[in-house]
Amino acid sequence: MKEDNKKLGRRFSDLLEENVLDLLENEQVLELSLEDIKPNTDQPRSVFDDETMENLAQSIREHGVMQPVIVKPLNQGYMLVSGERRVRAAKLAGLQTIPAIVRDYNVKHIPELALIENLQREDLTPIEEAIALQTILKRLDITHGELAKKIGKSRVYVTNMVGLLHLPLTVIESVNHGLITMGHARALSKLRDQSTILKLHEKLIREQLTVRELESLIRNLTKKHKQTVSNFTLQDAKKQLSHVLTDEFKFKLSKTHLTFRFDNEEELKMLIDLLKGETK
Repeated sequence: MKEDNKKLGRRFSDLLEENVLDLLENEQVLELSLEDIKPNTDQPRSVFDDETMENLAQSIREHGVMQPVIVKPLNQGYMLVSGERRVRAAKLAGLQTIPAIVRDYNVKHIPELALIENLQREDLTPIEEAIALQTILKRLDITHGELAKKIGKSRVYVTNMVGLLHLPLTVIESVNHGLITMGHARALSKLRDQSTILKLHEKLIREQLTVRELESLIRNLTKKHKQTVSNFTLQDAKKQLSHVLTDEFKFKLSKTHLTFRFDNEEELKMLIDLLKGETK
């Protein structure tokens, strides 16, 4: 666990301590009614494996809840800060109460606390982590680099994770259910065309492509696309412009620029009318 803490930069306990408002020295573990504990809307976890939850519930039936959950007091009841799986499993096990520590946290840091606790347990799916990172970025209004420092990761790591959220829903579901790996998802997230992503997603599942094979396929597709665009720009575009533009309009075409030249105000007006489609 110590090695994991170093990877995360700051320990979870460090982050908790700096956000406690009025923490009593003699903190107690209380038995709280499960009905009084409200879910945390910023909880990063959204996927709960039925078999795993049943195993945890069975353990709770036999041994009870070994580690208290952490909650924040509300006007009515409490908001869950950490321990989502334990709360769900306790309900599944038929418990009415659960051991809990009540702490009054700064509410804007709740998403960060929940994320770091789950990262330390290494049980979030990549998409859940991506959503949590995006939530913190918006809630705290910080940059990718600033968030990276908070969780002990690189800026590139944060950017790559958040980039997963641009994937089509079908691909996101495949990641959440373990049908494709994080490496597959990261490779697909580099593409912008949604239809191409979906076709590659279907192909990689059907043919069980490795990440390296998928990356190679994407490189080839990208290369062909660039060649197609280049060929059109340098050949077809020039021919089409020559048919549309009369001799008085001089233009120069490069790979990335189309430049018009005019000699007087009358030619400029004619060019503007032509571009507006107002010439005969």
